Amino acid sequence: MNNNYDVVVIGAGSGGLTAAVGFSKVGKRVLLVEHEHMGGECTNTGCIPSKALLHKAKEYYLATKAVGDGAKSEAFRAGAMTYVRDTINKILADETPETFSKLGIDVVMGEAVFNTKCSIKIGDTVFDYKTAIIATGSSPRMINVPGLNETDTLTNQNIFNLKTIPPKTLIIGAGPIGLELGQALAMLGSEVTIATIDKEFAQLEDAAIRPLLKKHFDKLGITIHLQAFINRVKNNVAIFDHRVDEIITGEMKVPFDKVLIAIGRVPNIPQGLESAGIKFDNHCIMVDSQHRTSNKYVYAIGDVAQKLKFTHTADDIARQVVKRVASYGLFRVDKRKSVPKVTYTYPEVAQVGLSWSESIKKYKEDELMRIEVPFSENDRAKTDETTDGILIVIARRLNGTILGAHIIGPAAGELISIFTLAIEQRITLWKLQNIIYAYPTYSLIVKKAADQFVSRQLSSLESDVISLIKRSTPKFLAAVFWITLIYTFQHYRISHSYSYQDVLFQLLHFFTSTMWGPLVYMTLYAIRPLILFPATLLTALSGALFGFWWGILYTILGENASANFAYWIGRFFGKDLKLEDTIIGNWIEALRKNSFETVLLMRLFYVPFDLTNYGAGVVKADWKEYFFATLIGIMPGLTTFVALGAAVDLDEFQMNGLSFNAFDPKFLALSIVIFIVSLILSRMLKRWRADM
Repeated sequence: MNNNYDVVVIGAGSGGLTAAVGFSKVGKRVLLVEHEHMGGECTNTGCIPSKALLHKAKEYYLATKAVGDGAKSEAFRAGAMTYVRDTINKILADETPETFSKLGIDVVMGEAVFNTKCSIKIGDTVFDYKTAIIATGSSPRMINVPGLNETDTLTNQNIFNLKTIPPKTLIIGAGPIGLELGQALAMLGSEVTIATIDKEFAQLEDAAIRPLLKKHFDKLGITIHLQAFINRVKNNVAIFDHRVDEIITGEMKVPFDKVLIAIGRVPNIPQGLESAGIKFDNHCIMVDSQHRTSNKYVYAIGDVAQKLKFTHTADDIARQVVKRVASYGLFRVDKRKSVPKVTYTYPEVAQVGLSWSESIKKYKEDELMRIEVPFSENDRAKTDETTDGILIVIARRLNGTILGAHIIGPAAGELISIFTLAIEQRITLWKLQNIIYAYPTYSLIVKKAADQFVSRQLSSLESDVISLIKRSTPKFLAAVFWITLIYTFQHYRISHSYSYQDVLFQLLHFFTSTMWGPLVYMTLYAIRPLILFPATLLTALSGALFGFWWGILYTILGENASANFAYWIGRFFGKDLKLEDTIIGNWIEALRKNSFETVLLMRLFYVPFDLTNYGAGVVKADWKEYFFATLIGIMPGLTTFVALGAAVDLDEFQMNGLSFNAFDPKFLALSIVIFIVSLILSRMLKRWRADM
């Protein structure tokens, strides 16, 4: 057997299966390793079984609500868990090793242990790879509760093995898993108590959604305890401390038959990562913006490496990593995508984009519009008796750009895709209003939101435009001042038929006829961004006027002052630009995160001086890192051109212009050597950064 593979994928969950199939389709030889069960957490103990249970629970609840209890309904209830297991098996039928073998993927069941940077061991067998994908997922986070028996403890990994519904269920944790399974069990007749350390119920949801969701939980008789910290268990009674600001204010006792622990997830870290040079901690495997680990041959995707632990985010990153590897880096991983989140309660809760509080932090409140549309205004909701819901849309005034959407109501998980598309493709509420929606559908609530935006915007158009003008006035005046200075300087130069060389000669005469030459030179360099005089000419001029060493000193001071002045000009004009929301947002965020390295590379690569200065300001690069990168990075280029200026014989230059006779060979050679060394240094730095 040939144990050399193009790609080894560790983990056969959502991310791993997507990656394995993707690499196989582009012609890679793929090995897929799974140590427990094909399909991973989602198919076996997560998304699929929980939604199947919710489906049966909802059917039972609505049926008994309509016609009451009976022998048939009791049989239906008793068969709920059997239905869940049957659904899992149906989906697993398409996720067998044989299925993937037909696609040309070798499948090995066993635990992968990293052996070297480019190999793993499964048992005693070593497998080599060019690229490895770690997609080992996560497991339920557990807590040690004194007195709690293992037989009474449930997680999402064993709850679906239950034969009957527990009469009394205690759920610790009020995240999506706790809410979904708590409601499902309550619909199936269990007496459910949810205890959470959170200060508010469903605290991650919009403030308008929380009370509506709680209302539905209250209808089912679900008891909710907030700020409840588990202390111990005695005789199937859980004892909680109620804490406010770390002070115990009371004690609660909750009887139970089963306890479901739903307090989050922890990553499944593979063994042998140290041998492969892969950095990790208790929270995740560390990855860069491209999901590459500290071992450049290994990527980590899904729950083991991502903060957002969703099946759809693992699938998305897997697809992007396949494209990146197959294209040799031509395609890059974009982590800025808007991620929809759905909690599949009854009714469903969905959100995408920014919350109201996040929007206010990012923008000024008077630039925003919050739109609320109750489902009671939707005719389909009226026909289906599902009017107890609301849509919240957060948008920017005037242009109607959608920043976030939050929904509780029927088909919320389907409706949120409209807003995900709108945010990704920058489809405004103006455009959403122009779309024809089928009647009667739930999607018409989107048009209702767009209608509300348009009517409110038109009624406040005058005040919003005036507000925009007021906000833009300082920038406008500064731009006029700046443009006027540039125009005046250039008009003076052109109207007198002066070339930049002529201006340079005038400056030479001025500097050589006054004792204030160095001070005037540094001042001129500092304000140079206001007239766009070429920085290269001024740098070379310092060498010609003041000599090599003094020229370097004066130029260091003047050039750094000029660079920082230009940076703050860019910062001023770019302060309201949200470039992270544009197609270059991924690059912008990377630059802000690594401002020092990025600016230093641009300096050493001789990227145009002002482009780097203004650009760093516009994108809001960290100023301290920009300052020190500039201080270091300008030295090779600065020295090169000062040496070039010092090589010039001014008298010869003024009489005969640029010629070989006007240059001192010693300084000319020095200038060329520094230039070559600078380029070599920049390439070495770039290669070193790529290997990190």
